Amino acid sequence: MEQLVRFDTGLIFWTWITFFMVLAILAWKAWRPMIRALDRREAGIRSALEAADKARWESEELTARVEEQIRRGRLEAQEILSQARSAAEKVRVELEEAAKKKADELVARAQEQIKAERERALREVRTTVVDLSLYLAGKVMERNLTTEDNKKLVEASLRRIGKA
Repeated sequence: MEQLVRFDTGLIFWTWITFFMVLAILAWKAWRPMIRALDRREAGIRSALEAADKARWESEELTARVEEQIRRGRLEAQEILSQARSAAEKVRVELEEAAKKKADELVARAQEQIKAERERALREVRTTVVDLSLYLAGKVMERNLTTEDNKKLVEASLRRIGKA
């Protein structure tokens, strides 16, 4: 047990020599490849992060473009809707004007027909009155009637006119 605890300078020297030799071998054969691997890994991670940033930036740009297209589409739809409303209003006004013009023409035509019918009826009444007047005058002249007979004759003729 004493040999393990004893201080031996030769053992310490060789222990240090061995330690530095193992350290040099590890630095030459293991650490450099490990550091290179870590550097490659770091470069890969950095590249992946840059790619992710680039993808995120592209995604944001695409989102902005899509939102812009949606905004433009909405504006275009509103413009189309406005034009359609304007066209519909124009058509409505044109139809109303055409209908009013047609109605005015129909009213004018009806008034002309009414006027023509009225004139025709007046002509018939005048003709009838003239005929009756001539008839009554002829009857009055055929008879030598009294005033009372004239009244009866006129009343009978008026009744006949009322039936006709």
